[in-house]
Amino acid sequence: MGHFFDFGNIKNNERTIRKTWDEFRDALAMGNFSYDDIEKAKKCTFLKVYNDLFYDNFGIKHSTLKLNALDGTLVGRGCILKKDEMPEYERFIPKKEFIKNDNRFSPPGVEWLYLALGNESDIHQCAQAECRAHVGDEFGFCHFALEKAYGDIKIVDLTIADDKSYEQLNHMLESYGNAQVKKGVKIAKILGRVPQYSVNKTEFKRIFTEWAVYTYSKLLSEQIFEPIDDSADKGIMYAPFQTMAQYYRSLGYSGIIYGSTVSEVGRNIVLFDKEIAKPCGSIEKYTVS
Repeated sequence: MGHFFDFGNIKNNERTIRKTWDEFRDALAMGNFSYDDIEKAKKCTFLKVYNDLFYDNFGIKHSTLKLNALDGTLVGRGCILKKDEMPEYERFIPKKEFIKNDNRFSPPGVEWLYLALGNESDIHQCAQAECRAHVGDEFGFCHFALEKAYGDIKIVDLTIADDKSYEQLNHMLESYGNAQVKKGVKIAKILGRVPQYSVNKTEFKRIFTEWAVYTYSKLLSEQIFEPIDDSADKGIMYAPFQTMAQYYRSLGYSGIIYGSTVSEVGRNIVLFDKEIAKPCGSIEKYTVS
């Protein structure tokens, strides 16, 4: 059976994503709107299209999880230490007076909690990479515990498609289309004529939206989440990410799971309230090898 859908040229989609993201960033850099002015931001093509898919058509439910879904997943935070420094829990808590630079999702002075997320080995490796630690550096690492009282808060997961290929995503939609064709042929044989057969619109919208969300998420992950060069103006480069964080906040979300651009393993989570997770266990101090 031939292809039921034309999935088009993925390279063209990648270029479109990149182009609209660059336009989004440039509009922020020129001061057309501030990072927290979501209504104006939604007039930009990138966020307009994103909002249409993820909010107006309810696609974001595929990227939504409650914090308690992370039960059993380890989280932690690291820092490069001074020689002979003996860190305590406070060393790992964000304080605005020490946040002088832009972070990916928050501007200077904002006390959001950034944590590595994964298994024991991955969170250490990810934390070291995020801190730009080098061999020979003294490093401190502290595990955190997600507070049970916040178990029902909503988190948006931007990594839902990271472990899937475009072929796998397309196969899901293609299989549905082929199944509908086979169903129509079967009915035609029973009736002895071609029926006025129509696809269940609600079911089709659900399946198509899921495919679109996963495909768009994969495009975003591959085309937008890239390492920022040390010579780049992080205030400009991070501004669209910071706007997206405000967009999610406006929809009632309390954090974002996202892939690391500097570590091959582990993921990151940023929590908009630093009280959502607390330091726990013994603080580890070691030399990066």
